[in-house]
Amino acid sequence: MRATAEQKTTQDKVYTKAQAARGEKQYATVCATCHDPAKVPAGKKPGPELIGDKFLSTWDGRTLGELQDQILTTMPNDGSVVLTEEQTADLIAYILQANKQPEGAAELKYGAPSRDVVIKK
Repeated sequence: MRATAEQKTTQDKVYTKAQAARGEKQYATVCATCHDPAKVPAGKKPGPELIGDKFLSTWDGRTLGELQDQILTTMPNDGSVVLTEEQTADLIAYILQANKQPEGAAELKYGAPSRDVVIKK
């Protein structure tokens, strides 16, 4: 799916700084040991990077809805934590901030209308 002129993208300031700060705490406690190459234990296969060019290239043109669903339904893949929709939105806000997407005045919400926001590299 590619963005049309009418579609919102992650360049349209779809999360807040405070929300990204909450998401960063979640990332550090739930995600980093699998997704941050510097924190993956020796001998463990790392998950896909969530910050940087690999992430942006993989997700460019896809929607936040796809990312929301993937995180909520499959992460963490060891079942050690069950994330809420709010925690998932906060994590996505942090991922967007870490990938240098601009922050705005309104928090990202799980589900519609943010489902249709297109991730922009």
